[in-house]
Amino acid sequence: MYHQQLSYCITQFVEKDCKLADMVITGLLKYWTITNSSKEVIFLSELEEVLEATQPVEFQRCMVPLFRQIARCLSSLHFQVTMHANCFS
Repeated sequence: MYHQQLSYCITQFVEKDCKLADMVITGLLKYWTITNSSKEVIFLSELEEVLEATQPVEFQRCMVPLFRQIARCLSSLHFQVTMHANCFS
């Protein structure tokens, strides 16, 4: 219900201080849902917005677990999750 406003707020914080990107991405990966595909699509959208504001140094810190999660999403049985994850490849 309030996801769009929260997503906008988080993206603004990351744009203002790029060092927060690693913490936000790690937090998203930590609380990633595995049983609710609609929430997984929301997580992928949030991740995409944060990655657009992420600098290379911060990206390298969370790159390995991030790509592991994207690989899991690419092999998902739910087509929307797979389609959103395909945007990262």
